[in-house]
Amino acid sequence: MKAIQVHEFGGPEVMKFEDAPDPGAGPGQVLIRVRAAGVNPVDTTFRSGAHPLSKSLKLPWTPGIDAAGEVLEVGAGVVGIQPGDKVFGAAATGGYAEKAALIGLRTAHIPPNLSFEECASFPVVLYTAFYAVVVKAGIQPGQTILVHAGAGGVGTMAIQIAKAAGARVITTVSSKEKADVAASMGADVVVNYREEEFPARCLEETGGRGVDAVIEMVSSENFDKSCQALKRYGIMVLLGAGTGKNPTGSVNYPPFYSKDIDVRGMSLFNSDPVFPDMIRQVDLLLREEKVCPLVSERVPIAEAARAHDLLMSGKVPGKIVLTVG
Repeated sequence: MKAIQVHEFGGPEVMKFEDAPDPGAGPGQVLIRVRAAGVNPVDTTFRSGAHPLSKSLKLPWTPGIDAAGEVLEVGAGVVGIQPGDKVFGAAATGGYAEKAALIGLRTAHIPPNLSFEECASFPVVLYTAFYAVVVKAGIQPGQTILVHAGAGGVGTMAIQIAKAAGARVITTVSSKEKADVAASMGADVVVNYREEEFPARCLEETGGRGVDAVIEMVSSENFDKSCQALKRYGIMVLLGAGTGKNPTGSVNYPPFYSKDIDVRGMSLFNSDPVFPDMIRQVDLLLREEKVCPLVSERVPIAEAARAHDLLMSGKVPGKIVLTVG
């Protein structure tokens, strides 16, 4: 098969489209003919060698943790999936390839109303957003939630999931173009953080009470301000630090303590006990079109380097997808 191979860590140019060994379906895995693969920020950090786990990779290595395609083979222990099914999920082997093995527990059928490209954009961002908003924040009808980076992959999904749960959504963006994207996803209030302070706006929109929950993706910059935006006993779900700075460097401890804020870390890697139930709930949302994909760029797999350049530019809302075949 053909696949993107990384022989040494570095910039996007280290990714080469070349011959690679065919993977198989091991126990608990599903082998697919890849039709599309999602491009995620974590792919770029692994490729560059900046990710803490990069050193554990055996080179040459194929990137890609999201993929969609047709099932070729089903490994031992996988139920409910058979050859010929159209599926999407998290890759056990690199998704930037003509064939890839998916993790059976994290593989779902493609709804009839969606394409391979649309579903390849989903696995990381969709399940991350659902886990954050529904499982970790426990958002309820009538509550107000603040979602940061509302035009990004996770942000666009979190907005839609929160709206489907009956919540009111405030979101932050950095430009008018991104504000339009967030509004189109259903956000009730869109705040350009370069033009106004989002804590003040959150307090204004909640009558001084504060939001019930925050989905925080840039804690190195926002932790203190997000505490200000939260209500007493509010919940902050930490998805990431953003710039990579130590988030404790920006903590103003009095609001954090005096409001009795509940800060909850999360990692999708720890979600196995609830993943089957998440798949069932997400499938219903997709089939009822309460959550829709935002694929902004489709790039041929051989041009994966260009896809990484686009992603790192920060100018592309929603998701970038590699097309295969």
